[in-house]
Amino acid sequence: MVNVFFRRIHVEHKERVRKKGPVILAANHPNTMMDPMLVALLCGRNPHFLGKSTLFNSAISKLFFRSVHVLPVYRKLDAENEMGKNAQIFEKCYQSLEEGNALVIMPEGISQMDGTLHEIKTGTARIGLGAEVQNAFKLGVQIVPAGINYSSPTEFFSDVHCRFGRPIDLSEYQDLYEKDEYEAVYEVTKQIRDALEKLTTTVESSESAGVLKNLKKIYKMELAVDLGLDDDLKQHDFSMTRGMADAINWYSTEHPELFAQMDRRMNRYLAKVEGLELRDELLSTAHGHKTISRRAIGLLGVITGFPIYIWGVVNNFLAYRTPPLVVKYLGTSLEYLSTIKMLSGFVIFGVFYTLQALAVYFLTGSGLLTTLYILSLLPAGRFALYYHDTMQRYRQHIRIFTLFLKRKTLMYEIIQERLTLITAIDEAKAEYMNRLEEEPGSNVGVDDIGA
Repeated sequence: MVNVFFRRIHVEHKERVRKKGPVILAANHPNTMMDPMLVALLCGRNPHFLGKSTLFNSAISKLFFRSVHVLPVYRKLDAENEMGKNAQIFEKCYQSLEEGNALVIMPEGISQMDGTLHEIKTGTARIGLGAEVQNAFKLGVQIVPAGINYSSPTEFFSDVHCRFGRPIDLSEYQDLYEKDEYEAVYEVTKQIRDALEKLTTTVESSESAGVLKNLKKIYKMELAVDLGLDDDLKQHDFSMTRGMADAINWYSTEHPELFAQMDRRMNRYLAKVEGLELRDELLSTAHGHKTISRRAIGLLGVITGFPIYIWGVVNNFLAYRTPPLVVKYLGTSLEYLSTIKMLSGFVIFGVFYTLQALAVYFLTGSGLLTTLYILSLLPAGRFALYYHDTMQRYRQHIRIFTLFLKRKTLMYEIIQERLTLITAIDEAKAEYMNRLEEEPGSNVGVDDIGA
């Protein structure tokens, strides 16, 4: 389901998760159940999980979550009177680690999609160190931080990037633990937070998250071209976004008034662009290298792919449009949107595909044709989405050309406003880069830090 829901899943440093032995995978938590599912899919293990106790409120959900090795955690937020049961859960975690299992924990303890990293609770460190204490620090528990980054966390056919950090070996904390238990827990928790800050594209405040989102729209291609990374933009997307997030955190602290002014300018400019139903990226003068042959191949693909697009639309349209209606009817919170879409989509597409296959078999009486039809449904549907996105870009180029003919003055004003905005961002970037050069060790790359 996860592989179908996302267009691209990019994973880095999977080798840092060892194949055998006790491991705690500690991940950030913006997207409820989607986060642990991604970690489980990408880590190469068959992990156990910790989940909030409210997931076990009904008999059906209790049966399901227990079957996939989820242990309930009783939080003060929603089960204050039952928090005493957590002692038993700790013991079960120790037992799971002693058996050599992997354990997935979301140390923030709560899922919020506001673009920030919330307080890291001490439970992860306490579980890992507690298991080591029970085994005289001979168990070999490792904590592997995992950063999950979504291009559009609530949207179907979006991208996700998962980056595993360097393992934290808890045997190294034996001396500190024996000297001061609380200091050892604090130090391990700090190591987890430091790693997650570098493995995710989070910022320090929700206001800064909005600025980062706008900056990616306006400046990502300019930055890629400037750094010579435009040939493989997807490969370097995380590093560039992490760099922009660091710059935003610094600029908002050093120049709060200019930061607020920049935020207003970007919002004002994007409101004008989106009001004209345009994409900012197509107004950029900085474009990646695209040869004439590649453009010709792209145009040929548009022409030859049209029949496949029609086939994909005809056979997937109703099933594709139904999950958003389910989400709207349920009125679920933002953090649950993608999970509800994926789960409802799995059921809805399964029902539609079954009915369509039965209809084809009834009309043709051929098992071979019915099988070929079923095998074509999902690939054709995914191709239709890709084709639709491509055609939207072509439509945008035509709309820009039309607007230049009909509303030349307005378009020139918008282009000029964009150029002025880019100049201001360039100046802010130059100041930030000078600061990196002046401070020893501050220009270390993400891969070189203890993440």
